[in-house]
Amino acid sequence: MKLIDFENLTQYMSPKSLLFYQEADTNLAFSQIRYIPNSPNLQIVTGKKPMTLSQLTARLHDMSDDTQLLSTKQQPIFGFHLSLDDTVPHIILK
Repeated sequence: MKLIDFENLTQYMSPKSLLFYQEADTNLAFSQIRYIPNSPNLQIVTGKKPMTLSQLTARLHDMSDDTQLLSTKQQPIFGFHLSLDDTVPHIILK
């Protein structure tokens, strides 16, 4: 998923929304981003505590709009869905 597409689709969502990555049937906390060597793209890193949409937006502020956000296995991320089941919305990337 290109960063410009992600930013356009999430611009009206709560900045406190928590980020997750769906791997098989499990939602993993999206806790960091990693710069891929010799590439303009970024890889998500899962961890114990999810980052918020505002934290991700701040970190991506100076990146090119054509930068791709890749999965933990450096595969393309094609989209996401929004979960409103919790007090704080969850953005779950796939």
